[in-house]
Amino acid sequence: MPGTVHFTGIDQGRRIEVRRDDEVPDDFWRKVRAEWGQVGEHPNTAVVVPVEVFAGRHAWLPAASRRFGVLPSLDPISRSIVRRGREDRVSLQELLSGARDPSPEEASSALNLLQGTRFRRELRPFQERDIAKLLSLKHGANFSVPGSGKTTVELAIYEAERAASRVDRLLVVAPLSAFEAWVRESGLCLSPAPLVQRYAGGSIAPSTEILLVTYQRLTAAYPLVSEWVERHDTLVVLDEAHRMKRGRDGEWGSACLDLAFVARRRDVLTGTPAPQHPADLVAILDFLWRGQARRVLPSAALVPQPTPESVAQITPAIAPLFVRTTKQELALKEPIKKIINVALTGLHAEIYTSLRMAFSQLVKTQRDRLELSSWSNIVMYLLEAATNPALLPAGSSTDDPIEFRHPPLGIPENASLHELISDYASYETPAKFIQLAALVQRLREEDQKVLIWSNFVRNLETLERLLARYEPSIVHGGIPSDVSQPTAPRTREAEIERFRTSDNCGVLLANPAAMGEGIGLHDTCHHAIYLERTFNAGQYLQSVDRIHRLGMPADKETTIYFLVSEATIDVTVASRIEIKARNLGTILDDPTIVTMALPDDEDVGEPLEVGDDADLTALFAHLRGDQDAR
Repeated sequence: MPGTVHFTGIDQGRRIEVRRDDEVPDDFWRKVRAEWGQVGEHPNTAVVVPVEVFAGRHAWLPAASRRFGVLPSLDPISRSIVRRGREDRVSLQELLSGARDPSPEEASSALNLLQGTRFRRELRPFQERDIAKLLSLKHGANFSVPGSGKTTVELAIYEAERAASRVDRLLVVAPLSAFEAWVRESGLCLSPAPLVQRYAGGSIAPSTEILLVTYQRLTAAYPLVSEWVERHDTLVVLDEAHRMKRGRDGEWGSACLDLAFVARRRDVLTGTPAPQHPADLVAILDFLWRGQARRVLPSAALVPQPTPESVAQITPAIAPLFVRTTKQELALKEPIKKIINVALTGLHAEIYTSLRMAFSQLVKTQRDRLELSSWSNIVMYLLEAATNPALLPAGSSTDDPIEFRHPPLGIPENASLHELISDYASYETPAKFIQLAALVQRLREEDQKVLIWSNFVRNLETLERLLARYEPSIVHGGIPSDVSQPTAPRTREAEIERFRTSDNCGVLLANPAAMGEGIGLHDTCHHAIYLERTFNAGQYLQSVDRIHRLGMPADKETTIYFLVSEATIDVTVASRIEIKARNLGTILDDPTIVTMALPDDEDVGEPLEVGDDADLTALFAHLRGDQDAR
């Protein structure tokens, strides 16, 4: 009687136990341990294999079983992994060997799958094109630019697959800032709307159809989430998928790759799939086509320093596997940009000039000894001084609102500069705040809603008091999400919704780090004011997308105002941002694979971008007082 080797899924399918009975020859078992290792309490009789190792290295098993007269016995989990892996390999090979975009007739046929379903959203031609191609794929990638409606496209994919009885649940792994878009779009696209649960721990409601979970929460609650995915026919979507680019080297990537083995269909969404290196694509493709990335990607592009020629080979190599809508295809009107120059006078000008002169000595004496973090701190001090010197002193609570005295006190004759900075709010109101208040008043008189950006929480808290008559909403890192703190007095979601819906709320005060991808205000607000900006061009572009994106009313113009303090670092930043934003915009509009990423939400990022010598050169020129420091 032949010996039997038993394969059993354990740990919610994350590992496979391989156990032999007494009749299995030792020579066969040595082959098992050579292929799959010797992890287990009793490796002479049973070993435990990570699911990705089992899935990627089991091709030797049939021939070895026949040679040694061994009978493999697979439980449902193991059998499903083998079967689905085989189906994926066949499907991938067919795509790569005979790939082409769907014909108009095939596209029309694919879109017919949405007829008679819950899907109600009107689609743009490029969305119909992308949906048709994605439905022709077993698993798909949407690499379209931010603001192009990737959420809508994916909900159409889900509804079409659901109508075809291939899936019945949707799991979205996404950053917290994207949850609001998924909830909102689900209600707009599908009628009747499905039950959407934003998972924050605990149990999953039995009636949940769409489950939203952050990358962090997926890692912590993997057993529960994976069991829910496996229990249903689930489409698993990774939104902002470049966040799992570390693959097996990171917790987020490992959890996502494990989840791939229990999903019925897998899709990824990201406008920037290779943010740092072409090798970032490996984890994304391994999620979609389990373990097959290196079969698809050109090996020459995966070396530490690939040549431009080898990088250029990536797009044609994986073209059958993804769709991409560029910024140009959105046909949006270019935003109107208005620079408002603000002259520094009086004490404000004296403080800024003194600070610049003090830092200028570092350029001469310590340029080679200061780390980038030190220069970044200097940039932040200069930005504070250019906008609001009251930010400079370290107080007991850096988020407390500043109250500028009215009428101001006279400036003491013998006071030191340190004393004047400490009591700055008693002597002056910064010119930027005065001009901003006047601009907001004018826009509100025209019944316009206004989005105001600042990188400093204390500025936002101060503006909340200064602009109180407009009942402003406020969003920054200190305002919790209602996913994490549903009973908080105010949450980000509630503040955003109040801005959208309340006629009395005319202003939204926001920090770029807390208003990430997915939050759309384009149907409510068409005017944004930047109190100040850093050198971080990606963060700036992402913030513009909040009010300048697909779905804007055709007759609406987007106007962006920049308050720039004359003869300060504001001028240097404005010049550098213009150059970098133009370059990044070109990259984002490239129909090929994008090799940069906009910043993550909750990540303020360095005000001076890492590795950008031009930023440092511009900073040093400003500190030296060069007239053309741009």
